[in-house]
Amino acid sequence: MKRFFADEKGVSLLFEYILFSLICIGFFMIVSINSDEIFMQKPNEVVMQNEMSDIGNMMSTMITDMYLILPANGRIDTEYNIPPKVGTEGYIIEADVDSAGGQIIEVVSSDSGKKVRVTIAGIGNTMSIEGTVTSSSTNHMISYDSRR
Repeated sequence: MKRFFADEKGVSLLFEYILFSLICIGFFMIVSINSDEIFMQKPNEVVMQNEMSDIGNMMSTMITDMYLILPANGRIDTEYNIPPKVGTEGYIIEADVDSAGGQIIEVVSSDSGKKVRVTIAGIGNTMSIEGTVTSSSTNHMISYDSRR
């Protein structure tokens, strides 16, 4: 019986197990509390930035293609589809003139205010492009009438 109380090998194993368990539980609690910020927020921002850039480039390409086939004396209408949301947010597409005098397409998130600007190369000198569309609207159309 005396050897049973004098043996200290079991105490160090028990202490190691308790300490290791507390460290693991603490780590998983910290990760679970911050999981939304760590695992969802950053990837959502990256996805939004890439999608907004893709939409701006699509609009720029569509306007450039439309410009190349414009009739000299007529009208052209083009209907297009865009995704209703970027990441988890709606957005607005604005076509306007930037401070340097060039034409730009700006995609702005309506909730977080993130912006992506895409230039429309070479068209701004020939014709003015202006307009705004929201992703939540049902019909999206670009119209040009050279008779005006």
